[in-house]
Amino acid sequence: MSMSDEALIVIDQGTSSTKAFLFDSDLQPLYSKKVNHAVSRPKPRWVESDPSDIVHACQSLISELTRVCSSESLIPSALGMAFQRSTFLFWDKTTAEPLSPAISWQDTRAGQITDALKDHGEWIQQTTGIPLSPHFGGPKFLFSLQNDADLASRVRAGNVFYGPLSAFVTQRITGQALIDESIAGRSLLMNLHKLEWSQRLMDLFELPGHVLPPLSPTLTDFGSLAEVGSPPLKCVMGDQQASLIGQGRWKVGDAAMNFGTSGSVLVNSGREPVVVPSLLSNVLYSDENSHHFLLEGTINSVSSLFKWLEDYLTIPHEDMKWYERCGGSTKGIVIPGINGISAPYWTGEFETVILGLGESDHPDHFVRAAMESIGLLVHDICDVMDNKGGIRLEDIVASGGSSRQPLLQFIADLLGRNVWSSAGKDMTALGVAKLMAHHEWGKPLTELMGDRDEKFSPDLDTKERLEKVSAWRDALRKLDITDR
Repeated sequence: MSMSDEALIVIDQGTSSTKAFLFDSDLQPLYSKKVNHAVSRPKPRWVESDPSDIVHACQSLISELTRVCSSESLIPSALGMAFQRSTFLFWDKTTAEPLSPAISWQDTRAGQITDALKDHGEWIQQTTGIPLSPHFGGPKFLFSLQNDADLASRVRAGNVFYGPLSAFVTQRITGQALIDESIAGRSLLMNLHKLEWSQRLMDLFELPGHVLPPLSPTLTDFGSLAEVGSPPLKCVMGDQQASLIGQGRWKVGDAAMNFGTSGSVLVNSGREPVVVPSLLSNVLYSDENSHHFLLEGTINSVSSLFKWLEDYLTIPHEDMKWYERCGGSTKGIVIPGINGISAPYWTGEFETVILGLGESDHPDHFVRAAMESIGLLVHDICDVMDNKGGIRLEDIVASGGSSRQPLLQFIADLLGRNVWSSAGKDMTALGVAKLMAHHEWGKPLTELMGDRDEKFSPDLDTKERLEKVSAWRDALRKLDITDR
């Protein structure tokens, strides 16, 4: 078998869809397919998906791409998977059947739990690298046990796993439940410095150790699939981590931004974790012999904010095209409350606030203000990285379906720095493929860098930039929203 016969299958499991990709030995995409799944909001602050729908989508896509390999005389040498990270559920250890919905990363039902534990916030962040927030696994576990007596009884009986969606899917397709270290941090249960479950945190969230699957590196043997011809699962990792690798950001200090349903500002922090209050420190990727870390600021609502605006402004989805609507200017301010604000403010969900705009204003002004809120959150995250973390982002590359011209130009204007758009699409899938190509095939990192497309240079005078930031910060203060 020659190298040219080999291929990689990658699954990118996201908030509202699962995508599959087939890459050849040169990491060129040969085939892709997407399966959508429903996201429901049964109550305020509750956001859920059906985990069976998601696992069936993963299984069917893997089977289809395996058949494509066979028809093209390709050998699928490895399977890699990237996942939404802070979505958790309960499932039966023996049958791997779900015992709860998949509680989305967007879900903040556990807000009262985190409010009651806020005095523990500082040591939780120092231990886990992650702020105390209802978005993450520990609070969701405790809320579920306090509000579902039957589930609590099953947990005490010892035949229940609790963990991220990735671990559930992994067990369903390989029979082996493992939580990779890049996603495990979102549980608020892992000591980031020791890379092991923390007994103190398990006690705090009343979580017995037997419900947690074992930890594993992102690159390891996760097991074989039952279907004949399917490749072994060799990589499981967080989707935002994968997007940083997709852009070829291998070196310490390399920065990237990724904008889809949500958004992230990402920095490769090297071989040691860098913990900065109000930001998130995670494993970037790991194998049996080494660990690499990531510093991140997350933005909960990007494309989901424009979806909310479609309903608010009664604009049909096919007519929204927000990137065409926000080319002008506005004095209005939108503070997005859907799913709450994460870095660097960490609020619960609240009613989205619109200031300085009324019925007489054109809908495009609202859209522009919403877009600017995303850029202003990016600015505030970068400000924390600079002033509290000592990290000034200079070489910035952005990717994702929402990395559109007006947003990237506005970010460059606010930061006073150049921002590049990434050439090509689907950086998350490409990141998994690059990592596997390096680990499985020994491809040199110099061959796995990222290509760039358009350059956005600052074009906003200092006075106007300062006025924008000042008005935004004043609006946040009026709502009693301040960084931690």
